Amino acid sequence: MSYADIATRAVSADHVTARCPFHSLSPEVFDEWLERGLQCSAGKREFKLGRYFVARFRDGADFSEALEQFRREVAEYKKTGFLALYVYDESRCDCAEDELWLLGEAMREAGLATSAAAVINGETVPHPIELICPVTGELTTYEFFSVAFCRHADNPRDKLYDPSLSAPFTAINTTSDAFAFAMLVRDQSIRAWGRPPHELESRDDVELLFRKCITVWQNMSINTISSYSRVAVDPSRGVHLSEDRKRWIAPHNDPVFAELEKCPHFHEMPITYAKRLCDKWSATMFDGEAYVPSRDGQSGGIPVFTVEGVPDELYQF
Repeated sequence: MSYADIATRAVSADHVTARCPFHSLSPEVFDEWLERGLQCSAGKREFKLGRYFVARFRDGADFSEALEQFRREVAEYKKTGFLALYVYDESRCDCAEDELWLLGEAMREAGLATSAAAVINGETVPHPIELICPVTGELTTYEFFSVAFCRHADNPRDKLYDPSLSAPFTAINTTSDAFAFAMLVRDQSIRAWGRPPHELESRDDVELLFRKCITVWQNMSINTISSYSRVAVDPSRGVHLSEDRKRWIAPHNDPVFAELEKCPHFHEMPITYAKRLCDKWSATMFDGEAYVPSRDGQSGGIPVFTVEGVPDELYQF
């Protein structure tokens, strides 16, 4: 998918006809990022499917307006992710922290944070969206989280160097790992049986579907982690996979909006959280249990503490 495809498919029609959302970013740069810079396998999949909502914003009001449109399109299964490109005078920023302060102020203006200082120091920016679950067919709530991406985060000399949170533009990326996984399950069900999961009568069929999708999602995550690990100049700021492939380690806490200090955190891999989601979906669909929304997939990380001779598990809290 090229820059032109994104402008016509991922951005809503009123944004396209009003003004091009990429006027401050050359098509060549964006195409290059999509082709070679974007390391996230799930993100690439959603861009190719035309399910990424892309818009520009200059302030909190612009962001809020685009966010509301994104909410509507999520509820219709048209979009799964929202990339908001910040339009500003780039000469104002000499480092990633400068970019974060600007993005934090935009979140404050949008009414999504009490202050810029608070939101860039480890707060989350959640967006709960009520919709019909793509898997169970029941009304539920999925939480989406906004995360800041910075141009200078790709600079190894920057104190906030973190390739997995970098892009050739300053932006806010809003996603829900749980909803993206649910849409994958729905896609695969329609592909295999011609109908969504909640219309399948056989529990064996549904649980076979779940097992296959967990494997696909786990492998996509492994590919993403491997890609980000390869591009990190400083291994301590890379993304890594635990030996048992049940956890991934990043130099930040996902899905907080931003942080002004880097600290490695453990996070769950799909083999854990996607299986938990599938167990809950199965119980809802076949056992009559009520589905309780949670932050599966983006529950937050656990700080990693390294003390010589002592297992790091003892220092997780």
